[in-house]
Amino acid sequence: MSHLPRTSQTIARTVQDLLAATSAGAVRNTYPNGPGTRPVPVALTPDERAVAELQLADALQEWGDVDPVGRTMWETAFLQDAEANPEAYATRHHRAVPTPAH
Repeated sequence: MSHLPRTSQTIARTVQDLLAATSAGAVRNTYPNGPGTRPVPVALTPDERAVAELQLADALQEWGDVDPVGRTMWETAFLQDAEANPEAYATRHHRAVPTPAH
């Protein structure tokens, strides 16, 4: 069975989800009253956030491998977005995942 690489769009969505999971106040929904009931948000544990950090670094690396131009364009835009907390991103990821050279 061959392995097909994920598309840039799929990886971008994964990055978006993982950025949310690593941000302060990140939650996941639980359903204590069963499926189809109102969700109850629960704060992610430090371990869950640490796993998301590792997965985010992997996703960014994968994106750079699949679409280096797209990843660089996204990263440039993200780092200029004050609402996206680019300082936290830069602190976490510029050391671990270098931006591809042009």
